[in-house]
Amino acid sequence: MIGAYGTWLFFQILGINYFISIVLSMIFVTIVAVLMERIFFKPMRGYHIPSFIMSTGLIFVLQVSIISLFGVKDKSVDSVFNGLVKVGGVVISMERLMIIPISSVLIVSFYIFLLRSRAGRAMRAVMQNPDAAALVGVDIDKICSLGMGIGGALAAAAGGLMAPIFVLNPYLGPPLVWEGFIVVCLGGRTSLPGTLLAAFIMGYLRSFVSTLVDPIAAQICEAALLGIILVFKPQGLLGHEG
Repeated sequence: MIGAYGTWLFFQILGINYFISIVLSMIFVTIVAVLMERIFFKPMRGYHIPSFIMSTGLIFVLQVSIISLFGVKDKSVDSVFNGLVKVGGVVISMERLMIIPISSVLIVSFYIFLLRSRAGRAMRAVMQNPDAAALVGVDIDKICSLGMGIGGALAAAAGGLMAPIFVLNPYLGPPLVWEGFIVVCLGGRTSLPGTLLAAFIMGYLRSFVSTLVDPIAAQICEAALLGIILVFKPQGLLGHEG
């Protein structure tokens, strides 16, 4: 939500180039995310339920902050990619189609970072066993802030890419948080490929059920599918035990 509003502010109001606006929004949200990690989440590290409750509270704080700054009226961002493309008998707007290569670059870059870089390996080590990682010299505080910052940057990029497609309002975030929560749990929190697989499954499920029935039924089906998968495979589709 903040990333989308940042893109709207830089691009629509200040007239900065769209892609530069997304980058500026990513930088701003990264700073916000790191500050939130340091101030709110660091003292709660290791306490999952209190952290989850605090996260929910922070959502409302951010919503009220946006309302105070920009009001409750919907905002819109002009389309950067105009035109329609016909793919296999299906007509897709260019702005929706361009999200695929751009997001693919971001995902592949992040995956390479996790696998190849020293910081990426440290992040994986902290996720798997923070005590062992600390024993071999990994700075837990630094890695947690790095992870939060990267998460904020990617969320801001997603908001900026979606801004021309959807109307912007302070309540844009929570439904996407729910979708992301389901995708991560379904795919497996220890597996990026599993998360991608779950995202495709949920995307197709939501599209078909929303078209054939309605969006509420789609949400029910998503929650039901997650419950079924977690009963038989608690670690997720491609997740690992531990």
